Amino acid sequence: MKIIAAFDSFKGSVTADEAVEAVRNGILEAHPDAEVVCLPLADGGEGTTNALMKYGHTKAVECQSHDPLMRPITATYAISNDGTTAFMEMAEAAGLTLLKPEERRPTMTTTYGVGEMMTDASKRKCRKIVIGIGGSATCDGGAGMLAALGVRIIDKEGQLFIPTGGTLSDINDIDWSTFSDLGGAEIIAACDVDNPLYGPQGAAYVYAPQKGATEDETALLDNGLRHLAKIQNKLTEEQTAMPSLGAAGGLAFGLMLIGAKLHSGAELMLDVSGIDRHLTNADLVLTGEGSIDRQTLNGKLPMAVLRRATAFNVPVVALAGRVADRELLMKAGFSDVRSINPPDISPEEAMKPAVARNNLKHSASTLIKKN
Repeated sequence: MKIIAAFDSFKGSVTADEAVEAVRNGILEAHPDAEVVCLPLADGGEGTTNALMKYGHTKAVECQSHDPLMRPITATYAISNDGTTAFMEMAEAAGLTLLKPEERRPTMTTTYGVGEMMTDASKRKCRKIVIGIGGSATCDGGAGMLAALGVRIIDKEGQLFIPTGGTLSDINDIDWSTFSDLGGAEIIAACDVDNPLYGPQGAAYVYAPQKGATEDETALLDNGLRHLAKIQNKLTEEQTAMPSLGAAGGLAFGLMLIGAKLHSGAELMLDVSGIDRHLTNADLVLTGEGSIDRQTLNGKLPMAVLRRATAFNVPVVALAGRVADRELLMKAGFSDVRSINPPDISPEEAMKPAVARNNLKHSASTLIKKN
C-alpha cells in the first residue's frame, strides 16, 4: 500500500513537517509495510519558504528589513543555488505572527518591509522573485511595499510618507518616476483567495476584523483601498475589479501594479513537490490543515490536493482540527473528512502541539486500520 501524506501546517499548533511525520507514524503503526510519501506543503502563507526549500536546491539568506509597525528586523528568504530565483513570503516582514495580539491593528501596519526584501533580492541579481502572500497583518493595498521600491507616495501637503492601511485616504499623488523596477525581475505572487480589492467581499471587510480591526476601522480601510485604486492610473477599472487583488490586505493589487503575475500558491507548491509522479501508483492520499470548511473549496491546499489526486483516480481523506460544512466537502469529492479531535476536548487543549501531533497520529492509524 502506498499512501501520500500531503499536509499544510495546523497554524498555531504544528508545522507541516510535524503534521506529515505524525501521520506517517500513525500509518506505519496500523500498516508497518506501507510505503508513506511525506509531502509537507504550504499555500503561500507562513511556512511557504521553508516548504519550497525542501524541494529545491536553495540556500537561505538574510536581509535587514522592517516589521508591520516599522521596527527593524532581520528577514529570511531563499535563493536558488544558481542565484537566479528568490523564494520569499510576505509574512516574514509583514505577517500577523510578528505582532502581539494587542498590536494587531491593520490601520497602523504597512508592507514596507516586503519591498525591502524584494529590493535585497534584486541587489543579489535575482531574475525571478516568487513571493507567497498569505498570513498578512496589513491592509495597505501594497502601498507600503511600493514606497520601499522607490515609488513616491505624496500626501495633501506635498510631503512624502510611508502609508499604512489607515492613511491610504491621505494619498494625494503617486509618483512613479523614481520606481525601482527590480532589475526587470519577473515577479510571481502565490495566493489562494479570490477576494476583490474592496467592497463587501474585499480585503477589508472579509479579513481586516481577523487582523484586529474594529467595525469603524474596517470601513476606514475599505475607503482607503477604494481611494488607492482611484488615484493610481496603471490598471484599468476592469483590472482593478479582478478577483484575488484583495489577497494579503490588497498586497496583490500593489504587486499587480508592478507587473506581477498571480498564481495559485497551492498549485505552485504541488508542482514543486512533484506530487503528480507520486500519484501515479498511490492507493490513498491523506491531506489537511488546521481548519477545513466551505472556504476550503476556494482553492485552499486540501482542495488543490483533491483536484490533483482525482486526475489519477486516487481517493483523498481530509483530516483537520476543526471541520465544518462536511456535507459540502464530501460532495466536492473527498472520500472522507474527519476531525482529529475528540468531541469533548477544549480548543486550548487541542491546540497544544504535543496533543495535536498525537491526535493526528491516532486519527491516521484508526483510518488505516479500517481500510
